Amino acid sequence: MYAACEDRLSALFPLLPHRFTEEELVQAVSTLIGRPIVVEPRDMKGNFACGLRERYSDREVISYEITASPLHRIQIIAHELGHILCGHPGSIRLADIPSDEELADMTDWSILGVSARTSYESKDEQEAELMASLLIQRMYRATVMPAQRPTAADERWNAMFT
Repeated sequence: MYAACEDRLSALFPLLPHRFTEEELVQAVSTLIGRPIVVEPRDMKGNFACGLRERYSDREVISYEITASPLHRIQIIAHELGHILCGHPGSIRLADIPSDEELADMTDWSILGVSARTSYESKDEQEAELMASLLIQRMYRATVMPAQRPTAADERWNAMFT
C-alpha cells in the first residue's frame, strides 16, 4: 500500500513548490484531477464524521468539522484528498447518511459518492489516511529541509548553507 501511495504522489509533487500551503496542495490536486475542489467548514455536531467528501461529476467538495483545530483540519483535508487521489468512489451510500439536520443540505441528486472520515476499518480508509500522512509529512519536512532542486533565491540560499 505504501509503494502505491508514493507512486500516486509522484505525479502530484511536481505541481507543488518546495514549501507549499494547504491551499496550494488543494489547487495542485484539483489541477491533477481536472476538476475544482471546494473546501468548506461545516458544523457536523460531532454526530456523524469530522470530515466529508462529496463527489460530483464536475467538482469535489471537502467539508471539515468547523471546530477542528488547524492541525486537525489539515489532517482531515489531506485524508479526503487521499480519497480523491486514490480514485475511491465513496465509502457510504446516501441511504446510510443520518437524516439529522447536520447533513440536511446534501440533497443534490447529482452527487456520485460520499466518503466520511469516521473510522479506518476499510482498505480505502486506511489508504486515504496513509496518503494524508505522506502529504503532511512532505508539507512539514519541507519547512526544515532545503529544496532538492532550488529555484527561488531563498531556496538556493537555504540549500547552500544546509
